[in-house]
Amino acid sequence: MPAPRHGVRWIAVLEAIKGVLAMMTGLWLLSLFQYTPRTLAKQMVERLHLNPSSHYPDLFVANIGSLSDRSITLLGLAALLYAGLRFIEGMGLWQNRAWAKWFAAITGGVYIPFELYELTQGYSVFVVGALAINVAVVVYLARTLKHERT
Repeated sequence: MPAPRHGVRWIAVLEAIKGVLAMMTGLWLLSLFQYTPRTLAKQMVERLHLNPSSHYPDLFVANIGSLSDRSITLLGLAALLYAGLRFIEGMGLWQNRAWAKWFAAITGGVYIPFELYELTQGYSVFVVGALAINVAVVVYLARTLKHERT
């Protein structure tokens, strides 16, 4: 008896959402040729109505300002590559393909040690949420794959 597909479809949608976000980020990064990184970072801080002299916005401006045009281009291309992988994975999961379930379980599991490390550095709702989702996805896919083998 085949495993239920609704859980795998939810994971496919999650991967597609991650793909869309990565694609938007990549395209945005590639569209920055007319700006210097430091000017762009300052404009972002101002548009978000953040205090540019406070710690995190200042840190953001300093770090973004130190990137070269080449680095930003490479980051944009990497984001588009990542988006492509998320879309391929999402399509494979939507079609209930075993390779996509394995790929999703492995890639989801890769993030878990990093998220656990981040929690040792300080509590963050975002990190706790990402960890919970990744653990749930990996456990669900592992059970699904085990069920399909028997």
